[in-house]
Amino acid sequence: MFFKKKTTVQKLRERPEWYVRELPEEIFVPALDGHRPDDMTVALEDATLDDLAFAIVGIEAQVAKARRGLSGLRELYEQARKRGAAGTNTVAEVFFGDEFEEVSK
Repeated sequence: MFFKKKTTVQKLRERPEWYVRELPEEIFVPALDGHRPDDMTVALEDATLDDLAFAIVGIEAQVAKARRGLSGLRELYEQARKRGAAGTNTVAEVFFGDEFEEVSK
């Protein structure tokens, strides 16, 4: 029987004392103004600590954007419900139609 040697990432994922089960095989490192003009993808086992840091910054920016989008959608939903909208009403109907009145907070 042949056994395949575990990769660095697989070995790291097995560390029970760390929260690393979801480690990616590769990381996306965004371009750096004035230092590196292109985005790049790096195998995790070949990534430098700087690569990790820049990947973290990039992911944090994506998460912040997603949170802002989530907050906007939640506010829109809550305002629509305050106006008496049902689940089948469209955003255009609720906010720009004549049927629903604006409600102050």
